Formats: sequence, structure tokens, C-alpha cells
Amino acid sequence: MAPIIEKQHVVKRRKTSSFRHNKKSTNVNTEFMSQFSQKPAHIRKKRSVSLFEAFIRARRQKPIKNRESHVNIEGHKHSSGFSFSFPLFGTLAVIAGIVVIALAAFNWENLNFKVPDIYAITPPREDAEVGERVIQYATTGITEILSKLGQTASDEVSEENAKTNTQVDNPHGSLVTFEWQQHKVKKGDSVSALAKKYDVSIGAIIASNNITNARKLQEGTVLKIPNIDGIPYQIQKGDNLSKISASFKVPLEVILDVNDIKSDNIKAGETLFIPGARMNDIDLRMSLGETFMYPLSKKIITSSFGMRKDPINGSLSFHSGIDFRANTGTAVLASLDGVVSFMGENWLYGKHIIISHSNGYKTMYAHLNAFSVKKGDRVTRGRKIAESGNTGYSTGPHLHFGIYDKNNKLINPLELLN
Repeated sequence: MAPIIEKQHVVKRRKTSSFRHNKKSTNVNTEFMSQFSQKPAHIRKKRSVSLFEAFIRARRQKPIKNRESHVNIEGHKHSSGFSFSFPLFGTLAVIAGIVVIALAAFNWENLNFKVPDIYAITPPREDAEVGERVIQYATTGITEILSKLGQTASDEVSEENAKTNTQVDNPHGSLVTFEWQQHKVKKGDSVSALAKKYDVSIGAIIASNNITNARKLQEGTVLKIPNIDGIPYQIQKGDNLSKISASFKVPLEVILDVNDIKSDNIKAGETLFIPGARMNDIDLRMSLGETFMYPLSKKIITSSFGMRKDPINGSLSFHSGIDFRANTGTAVLASLDGVVSFMGENWLYGKHIIISHSNGYKTMYAHLNAFSVKKGDRVTRGRKIAESGNTGYSTGPHLHFGIYDKNNKLINPLELLN
């Protein structure tokens, strides 16, 4: 097979050029076929023209003065009249804008353009500002008093205008003007009756006069009573108006208005009146004589507060609280609302709990047998917090109860127990 292949002579056929006619296809019309060999013309994508470019092209284009021939679709020439290029709508808009600006530069006042109502700017009215401020007052809960004061102010303005026969606009007449009123205590007066008479809270009268015992008002005493509900506040070192506003949850603008404050400069020791604020619940209870409750249902005291003979060694020592008789397992109750700030055990008090109260006072419950709460719990007055026992320095089952004041000084619990 190999010798046969070697004798064969292979001639490579020349490729026919696409630009020459093939002699073998002489029967085919070469002119007709050449139409298919042409490449399609490249179609150029029309680019969008901006308004600025259209305007520049319109300026550069020269007008055609002479007649010129145009070629129609069939390729025939025909004569036309004067020829010009019609500018685009965007170009006309630009030109119109330039004309308007030029006219405005010469005499703007004589141009009568009407601005659509949706774009018209209406200056804020004074009564709108007053309305916003009244809404801020409403958050303090003194809207009823404000309406009464607003009516009183309006009546006074009306009487004054009637005398002078003048009409004066008073957009701020509905806002409050804070002032102190005075009341001389008479026989039979009570804080609750005065609060009802002057339409303020009991706490407003107690806090404004530093009343420690609201059940005993001394006859002849002159009390300061605010004309709106709220309490005074003495500025402490490090205070600022924003902090005070957030603390009492009263809008800053209301505090500024009521106290007629023009700047943020406040000094420690000064007193502000906080409208709508409420007296601390525990301080209020203390003033009303309704503060700390007994920590046990049975109130049998076995040892008082102060100096006493030690029940174990017989020496004279100071007793920091009062002892109640209680069998092991007796429910121990929280004397006042507060937060459990300490739970622990030592040789003296055994297992004991300390509760911190919002008025700065603290109560301690000692010689316990078991805990019913944990540190950090918020407890309410009368809730079970533990069980009494006989742990620590003790001669038998009982409950030791103590109270610390705002300065962490021990005080006699019997002075505060209700």
C-alpha cells in the first residue's frame, strides 16, 4: 500500500478569490451575484443632542441665500425656494429663557408673573407659634388651668380695651403667666382642702412650703401657692436646663416660659418652678404620714432603737434598729417601694437584705432564714422579700429592722413607720 501512495501526485487546488469570477459558473449572472458579496453599510447610531449643543449649532448655521438643488429619493434634482433649518423645541426654550432674564434685568417690577399656589411661601403666623407652645404645655397635664388662665387674661384685656375704646391683638393671651399666691392658714384648713380650692395638687402645696407634716398646719402660717400645678426645684451643682427638662419630663420651652429665662446660664442654689411636675411619691407619703409600713403582719416589738443591754454578753451597746418577734419562716414584707441593692450574710446580721428607695432612704432586714428575691429586683410596698430566721448574732428567731436616711445615717424606724 505504501508504494502506491508514494506514486500518487497530489496537486493542491488554488482557492478561488472572492473578487474573481469563477469560470465554472459562467451560466450565472456575475453582476447579479456581486450584489450579495457587498458588505452591509455600517449604520451609525444617532447621538442625542443636548439643549446647549442644539443652541450652538443653530447659531453657527448660516442662512441659505441662493437657490440650491436638492436630490429626491429617485435621484432626480428639483429646484426649491428659500431653505432654512428649523430649530428644535429645546433651543426655543433656551432662547425664551434668555429673553426673560434680559427683560427682568431691565425692569423686573413691571413683569407680572403669577406664582402657582403650590409654590407660594406663606409666612408663619404668630397664632401658629402660640398653638405649638400650648401643645407643649399640654404635655405637662395643666391644660385645664391654662384654659382658665387664658380666659382670665382675655377678660382682663377686654376690660382694659373697653375703658380705652381700643382693640389690641394679644396672641399670647392664651399662655400662662406664672405667679405665687399667698394664703394665711385658718382654723380647720387642710392641705387637701387648699389644693381643691386653688386647683393644684397636694404635692404642689407641700413642696412649695417644705411641709414635713401635712396633718398639722399651724394656724396663722402664710403659705405660698402657685397659680399653676407643679413643684419648685432647687438647682444643684452640675445641673443644666436640658438635664432638668429630661429629669421631670417637661418640655424645655415650657420651663423657659414659666420662669422667664432668657439664657442658659443658671446657678446652683437658685429655684425654678417646674410646671406639671409631681412631688416624689415617697416624700409625699412621708409628709402625709403614710410612708414606711411594718415589715411583719404582727407588730410585736421585743427591742427598741438606741442604747440597750446586750442580750448575749450583758454589756451596754447601741442597737441600730428595732427587733420584732417572729417565728422561723414568717413572711418578711418590703416596707416601701424600692430596689434590692444588697443581699448577703455576715456574723452580725446573718442573712440580710437592703432595699434602696427613690427618696434616698434605705431599709435593712436581718437574721433571715431564706430569700424570696434577688439583687436588682424592683419590689413594691408589702411584697414578700424573705422569711425570718435565727442567723448571725442572735439569741432566737426574730427580725431586725433598720432605716437609713438620705445621708446613710441610722434613724429610729418608729418615727417613720405608719
